[in-house]
Amino acid sequence: MIDVDLGQVANTPSAIERRGARRVAVDLFVQERDGDRLFVHPATNLSASGIFIESHSYSLRNALDRRFIDLEFSLPGDKLPIVVRGEVLGARRTGGFSHGLAVRFLDLANDAENRLTTFVERKLAEGVGEGPTSEAAPT
Repeated sequence: MIDVDLGQVANTPSAIERRGARRVAVDLFVQERDGDRLFVHPATNLSASGIFIESHSYSLRNALDRRFIDLEFSLPGDKLPIVVRGEVLGARRTGGFSHGLAVRFLDLANDAENRLTTFVERKLAEGVGEGPTSEAAPT
C-alpha cells in the first residue's frame, strides 16, 4: 500500500464516475480491534460502502501496514452497532501527528448496508454536506 493523497484521487473524473454510494460528513467514533488492543478513532465521513477515519494511535508507517481492520460503530439514533471488516485503501497525514485511513467495507451485512444508506440519504436531505473530498470514504 502507498501513501495516497485522497483529494487528488477523489477529484479525478474516473474516481467521480466510479462512486457508487453517496457519502456524508459525520462526527462519530469508530472502535478498531487489533488483537487484544482497542483503538477509538473519529470518523470524518461515511458512505454505505466505506468510511474515512483519523488516528492519533499509530504512525503513518503503522497505518500503511494495515491492510484489513475490524471496526465497530453506531449511527446516531441507532441502537444496533455496525460491525464490519474493512480494507484500507489508502492512508495520509491529516494534520499534526494524525493520520487518516480510507476504509472500504467488506462483507457488510445487508441490514447494516440498508441502515447506512438510509442514514446517509437522510443526512443529505437534511442539508449535511458530503464532507471534504480530501478525506473521503471510498465509494
